[in-house]
Amino acid sequence: MISLRCFTSAQRTGYRMRRTNGFTLVELMVALALGLLLLTALIALVVSTVTNRSELDKSARQIENGRYALQLIGDDIESAGFIGTTGVHSWPRRAPAACPANVADLGYISGATPQLPLAVQILPAATSCPSGGYVKSGSRMLLVTRASSVPISAASAEADEVYLQVSNFGNDAADFPSLVPFMAARGDANFELRDKSGNPSPLRRAIQRLYFLSDCNECGKDQIPTLKVAEYIKGNMAITPLVDGIEDMRFDFGVDTDGNGSPDCYVANPASPDPLHINAAACPPPTPAYDWADAEKNWGNVMAVRIHVLARTTEASGGWKDDRTYDLGLSAAAGPFNDSYKRHAYSTVVRLNNPSGLRELP
Repeated sequence: MISLRCFTSAQRTGYRMRRTNGFTLVELMVALALGLLLLTALIALVVSTVTNRSELDKSARQIENGRYALQLIGDDIESAGFIGTTGVHSWPRRAPAACPANVADLGYISGATPQLPLAVQILPAATSCPSGGYVKSGSRMLLVTRASSVPISAASAEADEVYLQVSNFGNDAADFPSLVPFMAARGDANFELRDKSGNPSPLRRAIQRLYFLSDCNECGKDQIPTLKVAEYIKGNMAITPLVDGIEDMRFDFGVDTDGNGSPDCYVANPASPDPLHINAAACPPPTPAYDWADAEKNWGNVMAVRIHVLARTTEASGGWKDDRTYDLGLSAAAGPFNDSYKRHAYSTVVRLNNPSGLRELP
């Protein structure tokens, strides 16, 4: 027999209420607390990931900028002093004007007593040029001179550019004695020198670049320390920002004291070498003894350059304090800065292939 149980109306209502009950207030509060804990942990993880990624990006840009600055300057120094193919093994050199106003200021003198401009030279930041570049106070500027590695024909020369032409033809000495062994002139000049086959020698654009540090990339808009270059182009010094975040730049110069093309002593300033850098302990004297009193001769004997750059992040890092000092070669160390920017020092040694290579010839 099947027994049927009947429910009253009140019983049915109570049953339905028990079936539809949700969370209690305590259960709801516990659930919310657990959710908040999970959300807080998730937010902390996201913030930590974003912060670490941001710091990693800053460091990556700083590393790239430091190495790129070394590469840019190093490549130019390697070619410093180049004028083209020539059979002459040595050239007297003189200091060019920092910001030339004409062809003569570039330092190329032909004729009976030819001279070339110094391949590299340091200038103080107090130099009156370049103007409008916001040169960083107390920094030094590196002047590099050379000819372009890309030869062109006289027909392709631009009238307002300056070019070099080198003679490799024996009869040039008789036919054009005032132009031997090279000439430097604007592109609209009459270039008459010839190569060893008697054909017109190619022209190479005269390059003069002044590397310097600025307190800003886009001056008036930011305060990011930047490596810039002022290049002599068509009669004017054109300023170009190269690498941002470069805060310091210093050089040690390897001077050849015995004439064999290899650096024998490194000094911070060949024009006025520190006595500690040229004493017998640091710089063994050759025979005959080397005379350090001639600043222009010292610059002409520079065969290698040690480049030191200090790169910093372009944005500050929260919670970071830079209390380090940085070794920048023979000059005084930089720092501590006690700010929130991360920094790293980069260094390399570059050989001046043209002046040193000529001295190594038998």
